Amino acid sequence: MSISHSINFRGFDFDFKYYYQPEERQTYEYPGCAEEFEIYNITLNGIDASELLENMIEEFEEECINHLKNYND
Repeated sequence: MSISHSINFRGFDFDFKYYYQPEERQTYEYPGCAEEFEIYNITLNGIDASELLENMIEEFEEECINHLKNYND
């Protein structure tokens, strides 16, 4: 599932698109799959911001995950 969202990170409002696959439990007929989260597009005011965040992408991803967990609560 591809989803768009916004987050304020270090004082700037970034938009990001991500792919999320929830965990699917194994059954007798289906091997299941692990949870997966992948950001594939980051923009700031409509401009690609991936290079801007290159050295702090892990921190950005962590912040996104925390934001999404709080958003869904």
